[in-house]
Amino acid sequence: MNSDDPGSGATDHWSLLSPHLDRALEMEPAERSAWLLSLRAGDPKLAAEIEALLRDHGVLEREGFLERSAPVVPAAAPSLAGLVVGSYTLRAPLGQGGMGSVWLADRSDGRFKGTAAVKLLNASLIGHEGERRFRREGSILARLRHPGIARLHDAGLSPLGQPYIVLEHVDGEPIDRYCAAHGLDVAQRLRLFLEVLEAVAHAHGNLIVHRDIKPQNVLVDADGKVRLLDFGVAKLIEPGPDSDVTATREGGAGLTPGYAAPEQVTGGDVTTATDVYGLGALLYELLAGRLPLEASSTTPVDRIRAIVEVEPPLMSEVADPSRRAVLRGDLDNVVAKALRKRPEERYASVAAFADDVRRYLNHEPVSARAVSAAERAAKFVRRHRTGVALAVLAATGAVVLTAAIAWQAREARRQRDAARAQLARANAARDFMGFLLSAAQPVGAKPAVGDLLEQGKAVIDRQYPADDPLRAELLVAIGRQYYDSERYDQSVQVLEEAAAIAARTGDPILQAQALCPLGNAKLGAGDVDGAAPLIEKALALLPDRPENTLQRAECLLGRGATGYMIEDPAPMLRDGEAALALLSRLEPPPPVRVIEAKALLAYGFYLSHQMAKADAEYTEIAEGLARAGRERTTLAADTYNNWSLVHYEGNLSRAEPLCRKAVELRRAVEGADGIAPSVIFNHAGVLLQLARYDEAEPLYQETIRVARARQFPLIETDALLELADLYTRRGEFARASTQLETAGRGPLLTGPNPNAFRQVQLAYYRGRLALARHDVAAARPLLAGVVDTFEKRNSHLSLRVFALQELARAEQESGDLPAAAKTAAHAREIAATFVEPGTPSYLIGLSEARIASIEAATGDAAGARASYRSALDHLRVTLGENHPETRAAVEGLARLSGGRAPGA
Repeated sequence: MNSDDPGSGATDHWSLLSPHLDRALEMEPAERSAWLLSLRAGDPKLAAEIEALLRDHGVLEREGFLERSAPVVPAAAPSLAGLVVGSYTLRAPLGQGGMGSVWLADRSDGRFKGTAAVKLLNASLIGHEGERRFRREGSILARLRHPGIARLHDAGLSPLGQPYIVLEHVDGEPIDRYCAAHGLDVAQRLRLFLEVLEAVAHAHGNLIVHRDIKPQNVLVDADGKVRLLDFGVAKLIEPGPDSDVTATREGGAGLTPGYAAPEQVTGGDVTTATDVYGLGALLYELLAGRLPLEASSTTPVDRIRAIVEVEPPLMSEVADPSRRAVLRGDLDNVVAKALRKRPEERYASVAAFADDVRRYLNHEPVSARAVSAAERAAKFVRRHRTGVALAVLAATGAVVLTAAIAWQAREARRQRDAARAQLARANAARDFMGFLLSAAQPVGAKPAVGDLLEQGKAVIDRQYPADDPLRAELLVAIGRQYYDSERYDQSVQVLEEAAAIAARTGDPILQAQALCPLGNAKLGAGDVDGAAPLIEKALALLPDRPENTLQRAECLLGRGATGYMIEDPAPMLRDGEAALALLSRLEPPPPVRVIEAKALLAYGFYLSHQMAKADAEYTEIAEGLARAGRERTTLAADTYNNWSLVHYEGNLSRAEPLCRKAVELRRAVEGADGIAPSVIFNHAGVLLQLARYDEAEPLYQETIRVARARQFPLIETDALLELADLYTRRGEFARASTQLETAGRGPLLTGPNPNAFRQVQLAYYRGRLALARHDVAAARPLLAGVVDTFEKRNSHLSLRVFALQELARAEQESGDLPAAAKTAAHAREIAATFVEPGTPSYLIGLSEARIASIEAATGDAAGARASYRSALDHLRVTLGENHPETRAAVEGLARLSGGRAPGA
């Protein structure tokens, strides 16, 4: 490899290190210490790298580098059997290691039956670095909610003072043994491996690198579902209180050499590419039946050198002869790409790795290498065997052949003319965009988007006749820009003119190009009934031919977007899937349109309360935005804003940073005056629920100002009402009352057609204020009326839960405990519909806390303790330890437990 090669730097550096490492390993310990001291004085950086490699060498020696053997599970201390840890009783040991022991435990608090795995830190590590790593594992697991990852149930201190975490117990076997025991073929193994990729992608989406992917950490349960385990050496890839540098560095010593990436053994940066390598090693083993680099009789240094320098053989060269033909070609290249020595040469993400695996399974070209025309043709034949066979039979007729040749000549002329027209349109569009970007901009000034578009429209009016097709196309471009900047009325006006011109030309494609964005603009303006027929007409004008694929996909995205307006997931899921199918025909699929289709699906999953699927889609969307260079756009801002909604009714600790990101992006892209008030309002609402009132107050005030200036009365009213509730929560009752009066006098609530929902909201916040003032007589009927309205309509479920919780509190304070218990239980029942079973939810936690308070008031101490523990399971994860509701639940449990809250 020469010095011009991009990979030569890493090899040259290794060449510098290698002689020093060889020399150090030949020395006795005492001699080595003196030598290192001398080296440190002359070259501290080199000495530090050699010391790190020596530490890794010790790990490799102890773990039996590249040697495969069945794991031995030593017996844990039998004296812990029967110990009660939180809500669980330890039953039998599952395993033991340097960090601690893992026990099978039974749920024993009477709430429900179940088992879990309880991981206890060794007492000898309490107060040391090991304890920080142990607590990091719990913190990391609390971020992860995915069906393919073993869930965290609880954490705390055992009666013996040992930190513990309670994990979902997975009764399964390592993925390699499962594949062998069930005789899975290559395709079945790949489909199972895709589940592993999805779980790791979820971790990466939460900024977590696993760092120890191997069969023992990937189990397959009795239902054939993959579960990813053991985040004990995982690394956070974002700055923050949990991303402890020392802990992650020492955690790196837990690597498994047979699956370790080169950067792990040389002390390089650990990134998501590190997991891509581990996944590649795992897939190599599943398909070839051995690790990429097998053990040999060479020295430990040579073994490290092998990971850094030696390319593993292709799978097809070492696998069982019966599989070699299947593995040769695409699969060899896919796995080889994942196992590249340089991280930047591997797959850019786990999602990209998964995409290639799916492409292989679908008999499509993979991205791991360039595909020749012959290979593409062969793959096309495999995908379309029947169509190709019929074409071959038809081609045997001389008359048909002659007709085909004539048609091809006509088609060539048509395409030539179309290309010339397209070139003319492209030149016109280029000139026009050049004007917008330069000529329209005064020297030393930065005009507003609206001013630029108005000047652009004036240029079009002067330069292009009324029936010129180019005028229609440029008007469509202007209309789209008005739409993107949320100036929907202006967008409709411009696009209606474009549609009228297109209709007069009689060109169906041009008509469709105008009608689809016109339908979208009407949707933005709230005219759902007017939008739908326009989009349907556009689709009817576009025959399903290759040249119309992109346009049809865009129309489907517009039709599916009606689901946003009417909160119906059905069109979003239907048209999102259909648009993705169309886009997959394009080579390559346009990344922004793919992202928009996935966004439609994600929001559809959110509306249908399939939160895990929505979260997974948004994770992929964020990765796609980064790959497409669109991570600082309004599309990215909308993605993060809508992603936050997935967690708004469950985990606010996850929702808040997503909201913050959306606002930051909007400010950066649109400026302070251009930001959509809804985005600011959403962030303020999350901060309000998190009791971060000083941060929320200025955002509410900004929302009110911007919404008033932009004439968004609905958002303005909502912000006025929630700002009043903020004052109520802070105990500023006079300000809250004044704010509610201001909101109540607004035109939205007092005009000839008052908004019914906002009237109910006003009653709810007045009821909360009365209850905060302990005026139960006024609060209870107000809240009961709100609940009755929502119950009859079966609508606005999250506010309905809040209203039920507040009504239960009012009934409790008025002494009507049976009614309070029934109302609180109903609140919990509705709250549970927002999330998958077992998923933390602050709405469930608040309901459980109210149930616990009512049970304590009735004298049911045991039930109250169990309800408080359940409440804390939810509140600690979703609101945090310092939230007022979490602290209140801790104090309530402490009162029932002799002044001490177990596990608190």
